[in-house]
Amino acid sequence: MSRSEAWSRLGGVIIAVLAAGAAMVVLVPRWLGVAAGPEAEIITVLKSTERAGLSLALPGVGEPLTSREHHFARITVNVEPGGQRAVAWATLDFSGRLGRTSVSSLGVERVPFVRRGRDWVPEGLAAPRLAAAVRALESRRQALEVGDREALERLLVRGAEADAGAGEAELARIMSLQRRRYRSEAWYLRLERDEAVASEEWRLEGQLPSRPVDEKGQRRLSLIRSGEEFLFSPGLM
Repeated sequence: MSRSEAWSRLGGVIIAVLAAGAAMVVLVPRWLGVAAGPEAEIITVLKSTERAGLSLALPGVGEPLTSREHHFARITVNVEPGGQRAVAWATLDFSGRLGRTSVSSLGVERVPFVRRGRDWVPEGLAAPRLAAAVRALESRRQALEVGDREALERLLVRGAEADAGAGEAELARIMSLQRRRYRSEAWYLRLERDEAVASEEWRLEGQLPSRPVDEKGQRRLSLIRSGEEFLFSPGLM
């Protein structure tokens, strides 16, 4: 055998080994997932978002909620009879942004999954409760800025009334401003199974007949889960 033939055969062997290695990289995780069951596959899907990042589209909001860093932990999976649907419960530690607003959240997340072909995928968003709470907060901010009282009332839990004391007075004061801008600098959320608490850092700009207004402050807001959304209770301020 000539030296060139030997090198040609060696090259062929190396290529075959590399091809087999590439195939194993693709196939072994799938084989392991099948062997371990849907629970392991779903946990892997959630944990993989920590590297890829989250971008959550919120209905009625022009910009997505995007993560800077997030971690899913203490994940448990309940597979429904039939093996085509499942629900993952987890704690989610999230930091990111919605436009100019900084968002930090810690708490319980519930993620429905469906089986599509061989893969398990989130039925909707990978963090639906966080998205719903942030959507409620941003809808409130938008309604305050444009002075839409009907939109604000739709964000309240049915039967709940805005606090007749300082809360209602503050709302009326904000609505009285001309050329109003209401900015949420940051939201810090704590999500439980059926409720959420948000601390808001806000900035209010506008014009009174006698003077301009430029104020900053903090307030605490309570939300209650209603179906797939969050609503404010007892009030908006």
